[in-house]
Amino acid sequence: MAKTILRAASVSCLAIWLVIWLAFLVMRLSAFDIRQIPGIGIIMLAALAVAMASPILAAALGAAALVREPRAPRDLLIFGCAIAALLGQVFLFLITKWL
Repeated sequence: MAKTILRAASVSCLAIWLVIWLAFLVMRLSAFDIRQIPGIGIIMLAALAVAMASPILAAALGAAALVREPRAPRDLLIFGCAIAALLGQVFLFLITKWL
C-alpha cells in the first residue's frame, strides 16, 4: 500500500469526524428540532458510531504511514492530529454525565 494512500485515508477519516461533529453542533445550537423527522434516530446513531470510530481508524492509518516513512513531518502531523482528536473525544465523553 502506498504511503500517500495511508496519509489521504487518515486525513479523510479526520475530515469525516470533523464534519459529523460540526453537524451535531449546528443541530444542537439551531432552533430546528430534528426529532420529529421519521427515521432520523437510526441515522443519527449511525453518524455517532462513525464519528466515534473515525479517530481510531485515522490514528491507525496515521501510525501505519508513520511506520512506513518515519521522518516525514506530514505523517507525524497527521498522526498527532488523529491522536488529539481521539483524546479530545475520549475526554468529551468522560466529562459528560449522560453516558
